[in-house]
Amino acid sequence: MVRRFTPPSSGKSHSASGDQVDLLVDVARAYYEQNHNQDKIARSLGISRSQVSRYLSRAREMNIVQVRIVAPGERASSLERALKRHFPPLKDAIVASAFNSQPDPLRKTIGRACAEYLERKVRPGLRLCIGSGRTLHEVIHWIHPRRVPDVSIVQAMGSVGHEAMNVDFGELARAAGHAFGARVYYLNAPAILGSGSAEALAAANPSIRESLQLARSADVYVVGVGSIESDLIFTRAGLIKPEELDQLTRAGAVGDVCGRFFDRRGREVVSPFDDRVVGIRLDDLRGGGFTIGVAGGADKVAPLLGALRGGLFKALVTDEHTARSLLDLDQSV
Repeated sequence: MVRRFTPPSSGKSHSASGDQVDLLVDVARAYYEQNHNQDKIARSLGISRSQVSRYLSRAREMNIVQVRIVAPGERASSLERALKRHFPPLKDAIVASAFNSQPDPLRKTIGRACAEYLERKVRPGLRLCIGSGRTLHEVIHWIHPRRVPDVSIVQAMGSVGHEAMNVDFGELARAAGHAFGARVYYLNAPAILGSGSAEALAAANPSIRESLQLARSADVYVVGVGSIESDLIFTRAGLIKPEELDQLTRAGAVGDVCGRFFDRRGREVVSPFDDRVVGIRLDDLRGGGFTIGVAGGADKVAPLLGALRGGLFKALVTDEHTARSLLDLDQSV
């Protein structure tokens, strides 16, 4: 976990050597980022707990550890305005303040911000189409359950299966339906068919045809953004072959929304399995409904840029680290 070096000086006027600084960084990360307690760190180093406490104090003195208090719901308004200036299709930008840029805390922060935003958007009679992913799982988790009359929830894409566990499309649609007391329309089919076409499947199955029609004409969409570099759920589940993913990468794809891929310029990259995708299309997101994109993290910057340049979202919910990187990337490419 942490390396053992000569203990750094505790005097404020003394500078620490490179090895001593490395030790302070390791101890600080173990305590603040990995959530190890001081006793565990002390045992790992073979020192006393009081010495660990002194290391942490020294790290604060040297500005290795910087403290920032972020209140729940705090937002970076200047970044929100900048995003709307850079990407005119955006009607709303919700940028959550976040000090910790680690994936799990970031998803929780973004999910909470999106839940608060979504609660304001849901009204009686609304048809809501729900995507999937770990961040959307956090969105549903943070929603305060309340019954909204005549709301319907539609699954955006067929199911991935056990590989996706509790973040699968069907499970999140069910959870959203419970949160709003809504009727749920499921797509009882694989997200990507092994053979045949989604059109033929819908023609032969009235319930699937009805759900697809409802999904493609929803009032509000809430979707995550997949990264071709890190989100390999379709491949792990056996729905996409590795060679098909390689073909998409060579064609310039950087990300996807519900299995529909696009490049950094926002241009759709037609996949070899496009007609086998059981779910919404990119044009549905650009249509008459209101699409909310929710994502954050270093691996989502390029996909988000493509999605925004392609006009897929009318609202974006993200964090301040991702928003800054997104604006920087937009100016550099």
